[in-house]
Amino acid sequence: MPQPDRTATGPQATDAERDARAERILDAAAELLVSWGYRRVTVEDVAKRADVGKGTVYLHFHTKELLFLTVLMRAQAAMLERLIHAFRADPQQIRPSALARTNYLMVAEDPIARAMLLGDSETLGSLITSGVRELGEFMQVRIAVMTEYFRTLHEHGLLQPDTPPDLQMQAYFRVFFGYIASEPATEAVRRVTGDHTGTDAEMIAHIVRASLEAPGDDPAPARAAAPAVVDQFERLLTRVREEIAKQKRT
Repeated sequence: MPQPDRTATGPQATDAERDARAERILDAAAELLVSWGYRRVTVEDVAKRADVGKGTVYLHFHTKELLFLTVLMRAQAAMLERLIHAFRADPQQIRPSALARTNYLMVAEDPIARAMLLGDSETLGSLITSGVRELGEFMQVRIAVMTEYFRTLHEHGLLQPDTPPDLQMQAYFRVFFGYIASEPATEAVRRVTGDHTGTDAEMIAHIVRASLEAPGDDPAPARAAAPAVVDQFERLLTRVREEIAKQKRT
C-alpha cells in the first residue's frame, strides 16, 4: 500500500520536489484516464499509481474534478503551443476553418483530449460544470480571449459581416464539439473502413468555412489580423500555465 511521500510533504521539501510530485500525480491520473475512463478512476487509484498516499494527492488537488481538469489543462497548453507556432508560420492558419481542422487533428492524436471529449456526455458536462464552479475566473478569461479572437477576425473582414461575432463564436464551438461528440454514433453509418481522421478534419473545416467565413481567398486580411491573434493565444497560454501551477498547489 503506498505511503505518504513524507520527504515531499514536510517543511523541508523544496519547490522542485513538490512540483515533481504534483507532476507524478498528474501523469498517473492521465494514464488511468486513458486506460479506464474518468468515471472508473478514483483518487485512491491515482495515489496508488503515483506511489503516494491519498492524502498527498489532496495536498495538491482539492477534488477529483480539479485533478482531472488540471490534466486536461496540461493537454490544452500543449495544443495552444502548437497553434501559436502554426499561426506564426502561416497567418492563414488563424482562420476559423483552419483552427477547427488543426484542433480536430490534435484531439485525434491526443489520448487525454479524446478520453475527455469522447467520454459519456454526462461526465463531460459534469466536468464543465465543475470547471465553471471551481475555476470561474479562469473560465471567464478563456471565454474573453476567444470572444476577442472572433471580434478581431470580424473587424478584419474574415467572417461573414451580417452575423455578430459572439454568435459566430457560439456556432463554432457547437459545430466543433458536436462533430466530435457525435463520432461514436456516426461510425456505424460509414461505408468505408479505415482511418478517416484527415477526411473528417477537412470536412469540419469545410463546414466552418461555409457557415462562418467571408467568401474570397485574399491572404491580406489574415496577415493583418495575425499579430493580434498570436498575442491573444499567447495570453491564454500564459493563463493556462498559471492555472496549472495554482492547481498543483506547489
